[in-house]
Amino acid sequence: MRDQLLDTLNLKMRNTPLTGGGVCGNSYIALSLIDRGLADTRAIAIGNALEKGDMSGLSWAILECDSSNFPLLVKLEPRLFEMLLKDGGIEGDHPVIIERLREVFTKQLEWVLK
Repeated sequence: MRDQLLDTLNLKMRNTPLTGGGVCGNSYIALSLIDRGLADTRAIAIGNALEKGDMSGLSWAILECDSSNFPLLVKLEPRLFEMLLKDGGIEGDHPVIIERLREVFTKQLEWVLK
């Protein structure tokens, strides 16, 4: 029964070459982001930065998201952006973060108005 449950759970998880270690080799947040559709390279970088408490690394990992992963991350984890915008140590990144968020919200508004 346990093995059947694990098999069923595994069907709901997205496995990639980078997630080979599962929960033993990656942070929970990274695996959760991957399961919800974020690129594994971005999710692992975000998870590593969060584990280290590295806000600069987190900012870099998020800003490296492409035009499909960035809006997805905004939808999945808006609190990450709140953390970045409230952090005084990475104020140099704030204009870029703000501009990218503005683009996401403008596109969402345009879609709603259509």
